[in-house]
Amino acid sequence: MNEKKLEKLITDGVITDLHLYDEVGSTNDMAREFAKNRIMKGDKSWVNELFIAELQSSGKGRMGRDWDSPAGTGIWMSLATRLKLSGDRMPGVTLLSALCVARVICSAALQMGIQNIDVKIKWPNDIVVNKKKICGILTELVSDPEGGGYVITGIGINTNTRYFPNDIVDKATSLFNESGVEWEREGLVAAIINMFSQYLKRYEMEQSLDFILQDYNSMLISLGEEVVIVDDGERREETYISRGIDNTGALLVEDSLGEVQRIISGEVSVRGILGYV
Repeated sequence: MNEKKLEKLITDGVITDLHLYDEVGSTNDMAREFAKNRIMKGDKSWVNELFIAELQSSGKGRMGRDWDSPAGTGIWMSLATRLKLSGDRMPGVTLLSALCVARVICSAALQMGIQNIDVKIKWPNDIVVNKKKICGILTELVSDPEGGGYVITGIGINTNTRYFPNDIVDKATSLFNESGVEWEREGLVAAIINMFSQYLKRYEMEQSLDFILQDYNSMLISLGEEVVIVDDGERREETYISRGIDNTGALLVEDSLGEVQRIISGEVSVRGILGYV
């Protein structure tokens, strides 16, 4: 990752500092430790700190799953942001970042003249291209005893990856594999961070996702279709119709009696009737 190119492309004032590494265990771990140290020191002079690694040896996804992060092929980054949000609004940050990634990929594909990229969002934290997972997002909260919190948003994008392990090859893909061309990672990173920072400012101000509802739901892969709600805690699965998200980020699902329920991110998993989606 070219540091000078990144600094040139990221809008002035969007991030306080850029941290680039050849290899780390996890960029989320690096960002979380940074935030904890700032809390301990009572230092609130920073706003956004961006951590990027060429290789993650211990990348993690949602629910503790491993995330394969080979060197030099993908985007493995985490943004540490100080936000004043109530606890029930924190999951909305995941949805904001997902929409940013999806929109940036669509925009970049259009600029590159690529037409065979069908980008969708699988609630709450996956980006799907041509019905295969291309990006995962992991959001964590570091609480500040004085109020508010530090949100760590980890984003992993399979950008120019050629090969995947046998156990995920039918579920995962990359921008290169779907388009046949190399994608510039610095341009994607900068565009995502620039858009994401603006979304976060507005979300902090409004405390609502109303301003992205239409865009997000238009890219939701399961909208109006059957989804299976998997509750690992109670070991049960139920089928509903997806009706999109509300302004807190909860997924609205309709049961067989026509009643609508709210599904909260973190409580359950959602999958389509067929295949990964």
